[in-house]
Amino acid sequence: MSTAVVGVAGALLGVLTGGLLQHLLAARTRRWQRQDALGQVKQAVYAEYLRAISASYGQAMAGERSRIEDARLHAATAEIEVLAGREVAGPARELTSTVIDVHTKIAEGAGVEAATVAAVDRRRLEVIKLFKRDLGLGAEA
Repeated sequence: MSTAVVGVAGALLGVLTGGLLQHLLAARTRRWQRQDALGQVKQAVYAEYLRAISASYGQAMAGERSRIEDARLHAATAEIEVLAGREVAGPARELTSTVIDVHTKIAEGAGVEAATVAAVDRRRLEVIKLFKRDLGLGAEA
């Protein structure tokens, strides 16, 4: 009788252990999938943010200011605020304000100094490094 009890207990213990391991593996797989999905969404938002900055600059240099790109830039900034940490979202938010201000002055022909434009571009490159680091791509420019 004791051999049967040991056999049943061993089988039940094996089933419980196997079920627990399956649950742990499934949880890890779901976590990886969520991280991958978040990375893909961040990458798309970061690309839209940078595209909006470039388009805004192009409009400013042409003397146009339709504000469509400003709206897209603000929308991408809001998404970055939700998706990224403070160390990425803060500099992106600050860059957005600066870009809109400087591009508005350029479009109005207010005579923005080349050094100011260069400083904004350096800040843009620094934000790109933050984006790359956040995506795990390194900080190489």
